[in-house]
Amino acid sequence: MKTIGDRKFISADEIKHTTRLGMGACRGKRCIKRLKTTLAPKGIQIVGDATPRGPLSNQVSMGELYPKDVPETYITGVNGKKARIEKIPVLIAGGGMAGSSLFRYMADAGLKPVLLNFGRGASWRNIAGGRTAFSLPEIAEIAEMNHKIFQDLHAYSNIDYRPINYVNFAHDEKTLKALEASMAWSDAFMIEPKDFQKEISPFMNPKLSTYIAAQITRGCWQATPGKTIDLLRKMGIAKGGTIKEDCELISIHKNGNGFVALVRDHDKSYVEYHADNFVNALGPTGEKYTRQLGIYTGIYPVKHQAFITRRLPWMGVNGDPLGMLIDRRNYKGFVAVYGQQLAETGQIIGCASPAVDPREADKNLKYNSQDFIEIASEVFSGWIPQLSSVGFQAVWAGYYVEPRMFIDTKHGLFTGLRGQGFMLSMGLAKMYVDELTGKPVPEYFKRLSLEGDGLPEKAFK
Repeated sequence: MKTIGDRKFISADEIKHTTRLGMGACRGKRCIKRLKTTLAPKGIQIVGDATPRGPLSNQVSMGELYPKDVPETYITGVNGKKARIEKIPVLIAGGGMAGSSLFRYMADAGLKPVLLNFGRGASWRNIAGGRTAFSLPEIAEIAEMNHKIFQDLHAYSNIDYRPINYVNFAHDEKTLKALEASMAWSDAFMIEPKDFQKEISPFMNPKLSTYIAAQITRGCWQATPGKTIDLLRKMGIAKGGTIKEDCELISIHKNGNGFVALVRDHDKSYVEYHADNFVNALGPTGEKYTRQLGIYTGIYPVKHQAFITRRLPWMGVNGDPLGMLIDRRNYKGFVAVYGQQLAETGQIIGCASPAVDPREADKNLKYNSQDFIEIASEVFSGWIPQLSSVGFQAVWAGYYVEPRMFIDTKHGLFTGLRGQGFMLSMGLAKMYVDELTGKPVPEYFKRLSLEGDGLPEKAFK
């Protein structure tokens, strides 16, 4: 105990060596709180926290956990009731844009896939845009393929498709050179700051000095995510596929040349699917199940936040909606701030990518960070000062997956799409099914496998 002036201080650690004070043995925070109440009238103040005691002995040896030769056993019923067994050709886990795209093309190929969906994943939270501006020509080619598929889908049924321009702002010479290089395989052109109001929006800030140039890429698009996913599912069902909604994958393991998946369905009963093929398209939760199959991809979820404003008049050139604007500075903890105006409602929808992935990876999805709201407000108001008086209608968060894509028919992987699932999934799914059914695919497709490099897009994340 220390005495400073006329006050006495005792640390929480010292309490462990004092008498019981008539209250029995000290037991954690509740005891500390009681001690504070008891000692305060005596002029003694408790400071700090108690050092936790060492953990109790856990009689488990390392050899029992690794190497592990058999999967965990799940008890799924009582009174001898066992899980129902169903034999199917293909099981797809994950009903977002990736899984729904696979579902459509597998059904087209006559594979009669079963799709498991549980909850509302990242695909339902994205900002509805697609682009062809990438630093890698291979990914730009996949994006072009997807653009054509979006056009075909809209011709079949309305998904609110609309062609737009993407505007990439260059804040330094390195970014400018990367943008200029991408013009070799993109329909794009560069403009100077003096032309921002003419080519981007008449409302652009004429005093904006943040950028040295901007690249405008044509042939990009927007569409409503929910309508797109629903249409893909309807097309798959029409060709013999089956959707299992509100069904959670519990475990997956190999059984000879096939797979056994334990699933808890909407009625909380268990089904054991015996499938010839299994595809993991679960996105942020996918790594858990790859590990059950002995595959270690190293993917991890990153929290991604977004906003949508109230309705606005169209703010682009010639009275059109504002295109997708992108600021790629590494600034205040973010590496990209971007957004577009939805033609259907006039609302501006946008988001920001965290500069250090783990910075937001463990944050609760129920909460949005003040950092995100501040950076979105600063950048968008910097572009168009009138937006400073426009209210947010909603702010939300989801997860996307880093650090690379895994599109692999041998290992049943369709994950790691890095927040680009809406714009790339359909073309990738078509190639996946083509390879699965023995049709030719581009040479670069093998780079997306577990053994490849994943076509790393670094400049235009």
